[in-house]
Formats: sequence, C-alpha cells, structure tokens
Amino acid sequence: MSKRVSKVGWIIMAALLCVSLAILPACGGGGAIPYKNPGVFVQQTIGRIDSLDPCYCYDTASGEQIYYMYEGLLGYNGTSTDTFVGLMATDYYWVNSTSLRFNIRPGVRFSNGDNMTVADVEYSFERAMVEDPDYGPVWMFYFPLLDTYGSRNSTGNITITSAEIDHAVEVVNSTCIEFNFVRPFPATTWYQIVCGSWGSIVDKAYCVAHGDWPGSWGNWTLYNNPAQTNLVLQSRAMGTGPWALDTWTPPGEIKLVKNDYYWNAGVHAVPFDRVLTQFVDSWPSRKLALLAGDCDIAYCPRTNIADLAGVADVNAVSGLPELTIDSFYFNQNITSTTTYAGSKTLDGNGISLDFFSDINVRKGFTYAFDWATYIAQAMQGEATQRGSPFVYGLPYFNPAANMYSKNLTLAKYYLEHSAWGNLTAIGFKFTLIYNTGNLVRKTACEILANNLFAISPNFQVAVLAKDWSSTMSLIRGRTWVMFQIGWLPDYADPDNYAVPYMHSQGTFSGPASFNNATVDALIAEGAISTNTTRRQEIYYALQQAWYDQLPGIILAQPLGRRFFTKYISGFEFNPTTCGQPGNLYYMSKSES
Repeated sequence: MSKRVSKVGWIIMAALLCVSLAILPACGGGGAIPYKNPGVFVQQTIGRIDSLDPCYCYDTASGEQIYYMYEGLLGYNGTSTDTFVGLMATDYYWVNSTSLRFNIRPGVRFSNGDNMTVADVEYSFERAMVEDPDYGPVWMFYFPLLDTYGSRNSTGNITITSAEIDHAVEVVNSTCIEFNFVRPFPATTWYQIVCGSWGSIVDKAYCVAHGDWPGSWGNWTLYNNPAQTNLVLQSRAMGTGPWALDTWTPPGEIKLVKNDYYWNAGVHAVPFDRVLTQFVDSWPSRKLALLAGDCDIAYCPRTNIADLAGVADVNAVSGLPELTIDSFYFNQNITSTTTYAGSKTLDGNGISLDFFSDINVRKGFTYAFDWATYIAQAMQGEATQRGSPFVYGLPYFNPAANMYSKNLTLAKYYLEHSAWGNLTAIGFKFTLIYNTGNLVRKTACEILANNLFAISPNFQVAVLAKDWSSTMSLIRGRTWVMFQIGWLPDYADPDNYAVPYMHSQGTFSGPASFNNATVDALIAEGAISTNTTRRQEIYYALQQAWYDQLPGIILAQPLGRRFFTKYISGFEFNPTTCGQPGNLYYMSKSES
C-alpha cells in the first residue's frame, strides 16, 4: 500500500525532475576553468562530519561519507524512491506477512580484504539495536521489528531483551538472513529504511577486534547508548563500498581511496582513485577553488548564486524538487549547563530553562518571523512556505493546511500575555545558533532576531555560528535554546517526518521535550495503517496538530541547485541521497 500511494505522490515530482535535471552551462562569459586532478573527485562544502559510525550518524554530512565507504542490502534505483537494486543482497522475498528474507551476495570483500558473510549482516543490524545511541537512526529498526522506538524508556532504563533483538534478525543459513516483524509492515518502507546509511553492513571481525560489541548476549547492555567518543567506528570505517577511508582528522578534510576489493568493479569500474571532501567555510574561497579547477563541485549559498551566473565551464543544475524542510525548533526544557540562555532566569538578561514551554511564547516568536522576506532574500524565491514538517511530494500532503504569517501586532500580544508575564516589560536575552557557512540559516536567524527587537528593544537575541559537529552535540545534550535545522528524509513517507519532528522520542522533538500522547498515538497508527483513507485523516490531523501545538517554526521547502565544473558528468538527483554529488559511483570526470 505504501508503494502504491508513493507512486501517486511522485507523479508531479517525476515530471518536474525530467525538466530540472537538464544540466546547462551557466550563462555569459568568463575565463575557462582548467582541468586538474585527473582521477580525483574534489568537493568543497561546509557542514563538517559528526561521525562515521552508521548506527550513530544521523546527519547528511556524515551520511554522505558513509555512503561512499559502505553499502547496505539494497540501494535506490537511480532517481526512484520506491524501486530498488540489490547491493549486499541479490534478491529478497516474504516468507509470510511478518518474515522477510534476503539472500546475501557471495564473493564480496571488505576494503581490508575480509570476506563479507551472512554473519556480518546479522551483526550489523543487531549491533545497531544493541548500541542504539540517543536520538540516532535506530528507531527505524526498532519500530517495525519490536513495536517500540528504542531500547530505553524516558528515564534511560533498558526495556527490551537480548532475546527480542536476537529473534528480530536471524541467520537462516550461510547465504540467507531473515527479519521478523512484530506485525505486518509496509514492504516499501522497510526497503527504503535499509537503503539508508544506518543499514550499512560492517565488518564484524574488524569491529570486535577494536573493542566493539562481541556479538554475544552475556553483557550486551554495557554497549548500549555509548558516548560518541567511545564509538569504535566513530573515526574508523570498514565497509564494502567503492571507496575506503584514507585519513580524516576532524574537523579537517576527509580523504578516501579506491577500494581495490570492490565487488562490482569488473562490471562498472570505480570512477575515481581518490575522493576528497574539503570543509571550507568561506564562500569566496570555495568560489575561487571552483573557478581555478581545484574542486569539482562547490557548495554555493543560495544568496550567492548570481556569482556563478556568468561563468563559463560551470555546469549549473537547478530546480531540483527537494523533499527537505528547514525549521526552527524550540527547546522547552533547556539543560542547566547551557551557555546560550544568558542568566538562565527571566530577569532581562536571560531566559528561564522552561521559557518555550509556554504556547504563547511560541506563538509570539512564530508571528515575529517574516516568510516573505526569507524566501525572497535568503532563498532567492526558490522555495515555498510550509505550515508543518510534511512537504509537497509526499503522500497525504495537505495543500490547504493552516500556516502562520508575519504579524508583529499579534506577536507582541502573545508575548505580553505569556505565562511568565508581560515580556515586553521584562525582556529576555539568549543566543540563536546556526551552522557555520550556512548563509541562508544566518539570514533566517537575523530576520527573527531583528523583528523581535523591533517589537521591543528588551528582546535581545544574539546570532552565533557553530560548526556542524558542535551543533549536533548541542542538540543531543539539550543545551541549545532555539536551533535552526533541516531535514532530508530517511524514506519518502510522511511517517519519516512525523517521528523526528513530532514524536516524544523523535530526533528533534525528543531533545526539545515536546511530548503529546495523542500525537504519539497518531504517529504509531499512521506508520502501520494500510487504509489510505485513515492514513490521510491521520496525517492531516498531525499537520493541524503542528499548527496548534507549535513545537517549532517551519520555514520553507526549497528547490535544489548544484554547481559542478564541466568536466563532471553522470549526476542523478535522488531526494533521499545525502550530499551534493549524489551517487558518485555512477559519475565520471573527463577533460573531453
């Protein structure tokens, strides 16, 4: 059922895709870009890597590198979000309504030469469920397999057993693995889930040799929810992908080399001997590198796209129908160790740690945002306001959903009638964070801060840039006050927006202490329902619940852009793929 409705939802998007993926040279003159670094793909971008561990990584910068070095059972078929190709699996079939088997590809080796076996596949999924880091991606395994969103309850106590994990993923024989679901689960959704970076197959022997979970159950709880610094694969990698890790010294560049053991190289050669991702915060520096041929693709802030409009030898891809969404999120229970809440009391020099638990405060901030200015200036008109995390292109998107708009009169009213008193008289002060180099998010922060100051000079919001890995730590540690974040879908279904944004254990809503039992129940029902009428009712209700409860401020759904040199070809856009280059394995670089 999920597959059928997904195809319906993608009819318009597919039509857009056919038009927008035409790669055209940028207009105008300008000097030729020299051809450099044959056999090497060089990217310059901003967001730095948080982790190379597939069970911990839940950001696009990290996920992109994991995709280069690892593979899962399945991958997406080109630009499709609901058809698949076998990677570590050759084929798959349902034994019954709750048991799914994958036949594992023979003859595959990890980049260190180890043979990949069915035991590695079992270990990869069980390891993820054993370790299950806070606010990571493993909830996508837990819900369909064990009917829970993680291994721990709200107080941090483990609530599942080793027998449950062990039964969820079973070795059938030397070539076959079986997943046992707690109830019938939409097949396409599970196929999409295992396509993600969290579905990567890791080398069991390599992990165990470096001190990871040994694969036995006697002391498995000791490995649950490890600190990021204790992750065995935090800065190591051992996968079956086209490339292998050479060096990564956080926060510097990461260098990958061709995997000499890559299983598919005889059919399709690995196109680059090396892949370099360089983290450069300055747009002028990235621009100079692109025009000098020192990089093959550069992240260009949307506010600067005119800088490349007249440049020869730049291939500009535009109009990409992204499924991403950007938003602010309110932290309703800030950790007391925060350094971003001023005095940590509502005395004019800070905010209380529960400041955003009041709906009137959240409404006041929301009415203070100016979407028209944001879309025109920051997004260069290439985005559409959305009223909830659910975006156009998904099943059950409600085009008539309620949305807020800038209204400083209403903003002032709600802030004067907060649970904490008249805030225009009391005042507040805190720091609003965005990730370094992201000028679009910087603009959004400044729009909000300036409008609040226009309401009252007692409203003081500082805007601060932090590197990407630091911002991820702030989210997990709940030390942020109000944070701007974006979401790239794990799978193209509204459930994958409902859980992270609205569930009490969600990636954003969990650390923000948003908790609504009715919302949780709707999300759980929507995830497994096969009744299309009921699913629409559920997701329409969740879109209204966002408007009513206001966990955060949803900004806009953008159209995407990419800027390559003319020497790169083969780019394919899939809205679920991490990173700007897309599927690098099917790209090439040539002077001719």
